[in-house]
Amino acid sequence: MKSHFTEGINLKKMILDRKPKTVVECGAGNGECTILIASLLDEVSFEFHVISDRMVYGLDERIKWHVGLSYNELPKFENGSIDICIIDTDHNSWTLKKEIEALDTKMSEGGLVVFHDVESFYHDTGLAMSYWNEEPYPEQEILRMAPYGGVGLGLLKFLADNGHKFKLLLWTYENMGAAVIERKTIETIRLIAPASNPPFAKPNSRRPQVGDTIIV
Repeated sequence: MKSHFTEGINLKKMILDRKPKTVVECGAGNGECTILIASLLDEVSFEFHVISDRMVYGLDERIKWHVGLSYNELPKFENGSIDICIIDTDHNSWTLKKEIEALDTKMSEGGLVVFHDVESFYHDTGLAMSYWNEEPYPEQEILRMAPYGGVGLGLLKFLADNGHKFKLLLWTYENMGAAVIERKTIETIRLIAPASNPPFAKPNSRRPQVGDTIIV
């Protein structure tokens, strides 16, 4: 994800512009992106949580570390408390589904979820085979969902099923690919243009009018 800190989706600008109260990074790796995000703590005062299966030592002491798995740790956050969440973990549909389901109620309205490797793992399925913290690795569950693709296809499927709660803001092919979705709850849909009566409509039925609202 470090390649998208000032290029691609420009995570740095996103954080500086949004001024989030809470940022969560899932999947720290060797801490390269973690260091870059932490460098913004003097410019924007936010709580910075990192969830990873192993801790990276010697970094900013203001970072709140959660040694564990993203889909187990995310449910522990308060509802609506996360403003920006970065996901760069196991790159498969099963893990992605678990993470987004865990994030569903935890994101603030208007909050952003950032994904890395949506192109390099669009069809292909990531399979780490083990976790550093020695928790059981769900190999069989991941393999069963392998036909559904990796992070890219998994994310698109999620958006197709949950378009009333999340909106795709950005998708880039650069640097292995990255995507940004926004928590945007839709309760009503407004008709922008009048529709013609379908062939099966009752003769005297009222046609939808501009400005009509449909309750979702």
